[in-house]
Amino acid sequence: MFQTKKKRALKKQRQLNSRGGSRSGHDNTGGNSDSIISASVVTATPVEEVPAKEENAVIFSLPRTDMDNTKSRYNDKLADMTIGRRISRQLYALNAFYDPNEDVEAMKKRKARPNIDKAWEYFEHNVLPRCLVQGSKSSRDLAAVKGIEVKYDKAEVGEFEKPTMLYPVWDTPIDDMADFGIGVALYFSTLRFLAVLCLVAFWLNSSTMRYFASKDYDSENEDDVKWSLWGSASCRHTKWEVCPTCTEDEWKGLAWATFPGTSDRLATGTNANGEEVKFLERNQCTMEGMDGFYPFYTIGTLVLIVGTVFYWIYSQKQRIREFDDAENSSSDYTIEVKNPPPIDSSFSPEVWKEWFETTFRGDDDAIEVAAVTIALDNERLINALVDRRALIREYQNILEDVDEFDIDDIEDYLKDLPPLPAWKKSLEIGTDPADLVKGIQNASKLVNELSAWEYEAASIFVTFQTQYQQTMVLDRLSTPLLGERKIESKYLYKGEQLKITEPAEPSALRWGQLNVDFTARFAQIAFTTVVALLLVLGGGIAISYARSISPSIAGYLITALNILTPRVVSALTKIESHPNASSVMASQYLKITAFRWTNTVLIFCIISPFTDTLMEDSLIEEIAKIFTLDLFLRPTLQYLNIGGNIGKHLKAPKAKRQRTMNLFFKADSYDIGERQTNITTIFFFTLFYSAIYPMGYFFAFAIFTLKYWLDKFCILRSWGQGPKIGTSVAKISNVFYLLALICFAIQTFYSYAMFPYDNACHVDTSDGSYTGSWNLTRMDGEEITDSVLVSDGHSEYKFCEQNSIRSIPFPPTPTNLVGLTSDWMSAKREPTAYNLALCMLVSLVVIGASLLMNTVVRGYKIIFGVESSIESMSEEERIDLEAVRFSHIDEIHAYIPQIKIEGYLFPFLLCDVDYINEDLIGWDDPDTHYDAYNLIYDIPRLAQQKSKERTLHRLGEFVSDENNDGGLDDDGNNAPIFSIAKSWTPYENKKSSKKQGYTRNNPDENTPLID
Repeated sequence: MFQTKKKRALKKQRQLNSRGGSRSGHDNTGGNSDSIISASVVTATPVEEVPAKEENAVIFSLPRTDMDNTKSRYNDKLADMTIGRRISRQLYALNAFYDPNEDVEAMKKRKARPNIDKAWEYFEHNVLPRCLVQGSKSSRDLAAVKGIEVKYDKAEVGEFEKPTMLYPVWDTPIDDMADFGIGVALYFSTLRFLAVLCLVAFWLNSSTMRYFASKDYDSENEDDVKWSLWGSASCRHTKWEVCPTCTEDEWKGLAWATFPGTSDRLATGTNANGEEVKFLERNQCTMEGMDGFYPFYTIGTLVLIVGTVFYWIYSQKQRIREFDDAENSSSDYTIEVKNPPPIDSSFSPEVWKEWFETTFRGDDDAIEVAAVTIALDNERLINALVDRRALIREYQNILEDVDEFDIDDIEDYLKDLPPLPAWKKSLEIGTDPADLVKGIQNASKLVNELSAWEYEAASIFVTFQTQYQQTMVLDRLSTPLLGERKIESKYLYKGEQLKITEPAEPSALRWGQLNVDFTARFAQIAFTTVVALLLVLGGGIAISYARSISPSIAGYLITALNILTPRVVSALTKIESHPNASSVMASQYLKITAFRWTNTVLIFCIISPFTDTLMEDSLIEEIAKIFTLDLFLRPTLQYLNIGGNIGKHLKAPKAKRQRTMNLFFKADSYDIGERQTNITTIFFFTLFYSAIYPMGYFFAFAIFTLKYWLDKFCILRSWGQGPKIGTSVAKISNVFYLLALICFAIQTFYSYAMFPYDNACHVDTSDGSYTGSWNLTRMDGEEITDSVLVSDGHSEYKFCEQNSIRSIPFPPTPTNLVGLTSDWMSAKREPTAYNLALCMLVSLVVIGASLLMNTVVRGYKIIFGVESSIESMSEEERIDLEAVRFSHIDEIHAYIPQIKIEGYLFPFLLCDVDYINEDLIGWDDPDTHYDAYNLIYDIPRLAQQKSKERTLHRLGEFVSDENNDGGLDDDGNNAPIFSIAKSWTPYENKKSSKKQGYTRNNPDENTPLID
């Protein structure tokens, strides 16, 4: 479609002169590539010998494969494939709809023919996590030293040199889920704990449920009750009683204690003589028959849940230590220097290596630096490059042929592209090609401008060979936020005291936001928080309106909001700048939890009329509906993965290019923070309404069990791999669990104290003047069909505010709390109420004091004190920390700056990796060289400079030939504009070490970097 011009031919020939073959040991014939280029080894003709007269001559071509494109690097066995891939093969064999190459003639014109099985191969080896078949030496060493069983070892993304397999869903233990981050292992261990706890609580409340289902509680209980309402405090037996003193204002909800009002519990009665009197509807259900067992089981449940959750939270440190011991992580070997001095030597990895090794020589043991990464404050440049690449990819996607794409010819392509239809523009569906071209040009200008700036070293990541060395450096150099800690003069770097910390995992760092100004970050978070609060308010209004129509509609709306909330919060969080993924997830966790707790629990509690609490078709039915939807609807949608399967089985087979086909298999990564909000919300919801809906314990048990296996299945078989998440989300969720316990303790007492939820209190004196038959008309104007007969000796009632939780006495002692209920609570029930009030107060004091103490201690340590872990370390602990060396560990990686861009299959590197062992990068595309995924070569002068040093393995399709001035900028400045990374061969010369004796990331040079 697009003609090859002389200028393009000359340009490509020049590129050929600086282009070589594939990475050493890599065959370059696969079709499973997101290749910016997939360059094969080409013998180039000098530029002056290009046959200019043949304008359409093909000067360069991507590697061709056979038209079936069935060659595979991995050779997966059928038994090792996912079920989806097996189904795909069967559908492909039908050759009816599932043939991606129905237009064979059109496909023959292309360089390579896409193959659906190659896309599935990409999904299984690059999207899904895999483990090594035989495990790694480092894990065997770890098991031998620490006595820990490590069943599976996570393989590098795209690993093809060692045999790998998909993680078994049923057989992978929780300890090995820590391969994906300690936060993931903590999530699954918490799910398992809560499932068991809810099952035990369900058993303890089984007697209460049987009583609620009996005629002793409700004389109108029948066998035809809805299954989801069985065992609940739902009360169907009501009776209209005379209330001479009642007024409509008392039921309109004009005061906080009676808000919201109700119009169906008060009626006006008229007799045959035309006389009128008020009637109120009183619940006839009774708890008098359960005082023998209710205190024992209810208090037992309260003590069980508060005690076990309390213990679970405060024993978390031990679980974190166990998960950390079971898995090796890069952060265990690395420190981050937060304040490198603004001097030239800060840009030298060798200087940092020499300083640490010299300064700490003789401190218990020699220090050996394995790798150093110097991160610059170049976030604006990185983000500009990312935006430019994203625009280019969007532009390429609307072209019919991108094999000959050239950044210098983007305007020429416009004449063959139709403009975006007006209706799509009005709906903001897609982008007009002309606007894309303008955007690319503006982005290129911005990149050129930012590449001329000077950048400072912002953070230094230093990786040591042993965990003990890292611990010792942290111990010697760590200082409190405030206060003073004397640092020996020899530990001062160029006369300055370094601020150091243990960094997040490499995959969790967000290099494009690593050093954003604190003020800007605070302003962003403040803005998104305000927007989130407004959305919470809007959701509450919507739920209130839906409930006025039907409780069922409100239940469906709450479920829909709970499903949509993470997407809304994710979009909000993109506005914020966060240095690592854990910080992002913590922000999302707080917002999503606020949404869900408010929408699911608090809104219902506020907008539901107090007297509707026990009604069958009101609050309890809404509770049951939410539990049912959480148990059936949400897991079903998650398992079906409708959007993902449409992409894999319907859209992907019709893709015209392998890259586009592969993109349909690039699944979204999971958000462990969002998963945590699910379980905290369900647990909170269960506890909050457990007194009137004890069946919720069984629902919670079933939901947690299903989530455990379904989420595990999705992580191992459906979702894309995310960054390694630390413990921040789990620690924040502990606060919400404690808040849930506080609410549980309060609700346990008040749910019993406020029974029977009808605002009707007996009047001791009655004049008996209301005997006879009365026709009733409710406040809302509806007439009651059956007349009410008032007999001699009838009782009279008055309105009383039973919603005592809104009128807390002072001081809130058990006696005062129970005293508020004296108007409606019988003397037989008061001892149970007193005991529940006492348990509530004890729980509040213990939980509140622990929260306060923990906050004070943690704050003091951060602000004023630093613990010395070396001095308290035993010899055995030291041996453990020295046992496994960084250079021996296959599954962890160095801090190599990289960033993901939408529309590409692999992340992009943000530094020169020639001086880094490629095994430390963390992923591998077997079909393409790392140069093809390096954004630094989008800067023309850097690409030109590197091509003078060695063969550059990439096309120049994203680099303009215009204004290419070579290596220096206009001022002759050659200061670095990208991060600098370097690793070294370990001093020991073990040939068994994977990460020693390596060469440059260059197949043309096979000499070690460090002798």
